[in-house]
Amino acid sequence: MGSSRTILRDLRYINNYLSRFHKSLQSTYFEKLIAEAFSHVLHLPFYTISDDNKDTLYCIIWQGDISNSSITKAPQGEPDAVAYCYGFYLLIEATLKTGANQWSQEFAASIRHCENFCSKNNILPENVFALLVCTDLHKDTYRSIQHNPTEYKLIPIEIPNLSKIIETSILAFTIRHIELRRLLIKILETVRNSSSLDDFRNTVNDLVTDWQKDVLKIEKNALVGLKSYETMQRINRTYIGVSEILKELQKDRTIDKYFKIIGEKLSFDIIEESLIHQSLAFRLTSTYEGENLFSPVPFVDFNGRWSRFIKAVEELNG
Repeated sequence: MGSSRTILRDLRYINNYLSRFHKSLQSTYFEKLIAEAFSHVLHLPFYTISDDNKDTLYCIIWQGDISNSSITKAPQGEPDAVAYCYGFYLLIEATLKTGANQWSQEFAASIRHCENFCSKNNILPENVFALLVCTDLHKDTYRSIQHNPTEYKLIPIEIPNLSKIIETSILAFTIRHIELRRLLIKILETVRNSSSLDDFRNTVNDLVTDWQKDVLKIEKNALVGLKSYETMQRINRTYIGVSEILKELQKDRTIDKYFKIIGEKLSFDIIEESLIHQSLAFRLTSTYEGENLFSPVPFVDFNGRWSRFIKAVEELNG
């Protein structure tokens, strides 16, 4: 599986990606790419249906297979991929069809797939989301989802918005599964309440943009703390001023893009707050000018603290 940035590039330039493969295989490679994308979004291991080392409850399973020089599409009667998330499940359906047959030949079966999955695994429908991923949503698919209500959550996602979702996961360094669930519920509400396909698209585009900003704000301290810690390790001195860390971080492309998206400016206060809240450094002293000097926390100290914290949370959850 490619890196998250490779997957993002392939999604953004989907036609270039598909042109690498024979036309008869493009739909298979497309569904595999979409499954890999969600593996990166959710930070879950990726497996094919034939892998015999699926040793975790939480993972992405692409129902197709690839071995040696051959690739096999997910079988009919099954979703293309299943994501076993923290507290919910994604049944992922992916298609390159863009015409009037998009619903009847591809996505209509997702209702039956949801029914079978819930029945087989004794799972409540409220915890299952069917993601209908395509390059271009057809108006008949939109109307079919909107005018044929079902207890199952059918959520169309076009490639540009999936690209922004995986970009968010890359920038945020880490993302809580509940944040993705929150976005999916909002998209579901939009599909039900929008007045037209154009209205749906415009609203969802705004939703994903706002969601990205919200997620990045939540994860800001984690990223800035990690980047600041990385800078301190590179400088490799006992006493390091915040101004020196700020100067280095202002050269970082990820930090620059991150703060442009959330509409904020990196500052001394943000760096200090991030280092302290993430337990990555401690304040030693300050200069005569009042600038705080920090020292990185040794890894064994950091690891010990968070290990105790994780153990305590595990005990609270039985």
